Amino acid sequence: MARDPQPTKDRILKSAERLFAANGYDGISMRDIAAGADAQLALIHYHFGTKLDLYRAIWAARYTKEVAQRREQGLASIDFRSPVPRVVRALVEIFLLPLLKMTEVEELQAFVAIGARECTDPREAERGILQEFLDVPAKRFLEYFGKAMPDLSRAEIAWGYQAMLGISILYIADRTRITRISGGAARAGDTKAATQPLVDFCTGGWLALWEARRRRNRKNAAAAPAKKGRKPSPRKMNEHKRRR
Repeated sequence: MARDPQPTKDRILKSAERLFAANGYDGISMRDIAAGADAQLALIHYHFGTKLDLYRAIWAARYTKEVAQRREQGLASIDFRSPVPRVVRALVEIFLLPLLKMTEVEELQAFVAIGARECTDPREAERGILQEFLDVPAKRFLEYFGKAMPDLSRAEIAWGYQAMLGISILYIADRTRITRISGGAARAGDTKAATQPLVDFCTGGWLALWEARRRRNRKNAAAAPAKKGRKPSPRKMNEHKRRR
């Protein structure tokens, strides 16, 4: 078989990305990657170092360019003077759209699968990949959602973010189930059809969380004077007399 003319380093990255996506980090060996790249094992160590270093190189190449940079550009354009629903929708789109668009590009689909696997892997903390690449951007989103909806507590914002992340991961990871349970009305991997409902749902969830908190705040504010020993109204005094 003719040797792939693609440079060895690129072949190694491509082989590793494909195998990590299909089998997970722990499901493949360096020898598997070498065989898939038609390269000597020593060359992997020469170009990348350890298996974890190679895995990290994939994240640095893909996540930084395809997700992080696009999100940074979007966040820089946010105008917090706009109505809250508009700001929240913009933030949801900045978070979701780079991920969804990647699923439409064949070259990037393997990395999208890697990301979904890593986010749900019980051993991800041992590798530190999410901490290195995702934690700082995640905190930036928490900050921005908090600025858009200052009534929300830090915990509420964190749970809202977690729910939005879960939706994106499940969309990426699902290969057949949504097609099956919907009787074909919705099809797994149909990003064009899925984008609008997912953005609408996440935006609505954030705004529902915000409105619920505002209602509780108003209720607490209305009840506060009575708790501080404010003189009861004449109506309350008359009711008290009748009970006596």
